Amino acid sequence: MQNFVAKISARNDIEKQAALNPAQIINCQKQLRQNNIAPIPEAYLELLHTYNGLYLDGAWLAGIHDDKTNLDLCLLNIQAKHPLSRDIIILGCDDFDYLAFNHKWQAYQIIDKDDLEVLEEYQQLEQALNHLLKL
Repeated sequence: MQNFVAKISARNDIEKQAALNPAQIINCQKQLRQNNIAPIPEAYLELLHTYNGLYLDGAWLAGIHDDKTNLDLCLLNIQAKHPLSRDIIILGCDDFDYLAFNHKWQAYQIIDKDDLEVLEEYQQLEQALNHLLKL
């Protein structure tokens, strides 16, 4: 993850949100649990401690936002209504796909928004982020 953060930090074309405070993360985790949505995976939490969301050319990595004006992780999952939300949390998206973490399979997945078919699967978050952001 350190390599990814260094790569992102060096780029000026990526919109980066400021890091989170622990209270925001705790509140989001509670809200996810209340809505029967899988928890945030550790690797993504690590990223949120550096960047509370990223945007590049129509691709978003969700963050945690109290005002819900940006792409909020909890709101994204509540609105997506993925039928397997107890096992899967959506972490970001672009126009066509979701980036999700499947806790049951311990894998990051690129999922088609229309039919929810898994298009790609990655074991490491950095690989999935590179796919979604096209880095």
